[in-house]
Amino acid sequence: MNKEQIVEGFSHIWEKWNRFGSDLNEAQWETPSRLPGWTVKDNLAHIVGGEYMLSRREIPQIEVTGDHIKNPVGEANEKALQIFREKEGSEVLALFREITSERLQVLTEMSESDFEAVGFTPVGEAPYSRFMRIRIFDAWLHLQDCRKPLGLPGDEDGLPAEIAIDEISSAVGFIVGKKGGAPEGSKVEIVLSGPVERTLRVEVNDGRASLVETFEGEPTSILTLSSLDFTALTGGREDAVAYLDDGRVALGGDLDVARRIAENLAYTM
Repeated sequence: MNKEQIVEGFSHIWEKWNRFGSDLNEAQWETPSRLPGWTVKDNLAHIVGGEYMLSRREIPQIEVTGDHIKNPVGEANEKALQIFREKEGSEVLALFREITSERLQVLTEMSESDFEAVGFTPVGEAPYSRFMRIRIFDAWLHLQDCRKPLGLPGDEDGLPAEIAIDEISSAVGFIVGKKGGAPEGSKVEIVLSGPVERTLRVEVNDGRASLVETFEGEPTSILTLSSLDFTALTGGREDAVAYLDDGRVALGGDLDVARRIAENLAYTM
């Protein structure tokens, strides 16, 4: 994705968060989100903390504990939340508006060469533009983590949702081949029925599962689900078995392979 698309994506998702947060009362800010141990407020604080780190603001290092902390990334995320825990949701929202306005200006003014410079990202060494695409995906998914528990659906399509699917698509070979164990010769088709409509095709050849544009012949296994459910399952937010049992995930072709992939869609930390 080019710089202009990334900047536009940030503008959209940050404005969606701003509108969403503007309508919440303090009880809603303290509502548990889809993420264990995190409230709605914590999800926004996580975004603020990430932008603080990217702008090189120091965040106090505080010891953290909790059953929901599973790895070093989770520990770092939890530490970044602590400075916001005593603040009200409206205060965190004000800090969010401040840092995102600052960061949007930085991104807009950044040179193309700096934007494509290779460096650290959560997925290893990659261009800064990839890191920013991940940030948009993260912000959009966390918004959905808050909307569902509050019974306030929305923002399920649009540019940030498209970018989220793009980011997940880059990992779909790993999901199907490594996590789902699709055997040699598999042609797996994942059909996203909307709001973001997309068909993802993964072919396993020479022990490698790769995203492809088209298949020669018919797919060997098919999974059909909504884009919103796809992001929930790949993000590890929900139990895939429940989605299979109630038909939100429909399977076709080799059902054993399709089901194994469906049960192992989760890949994010």
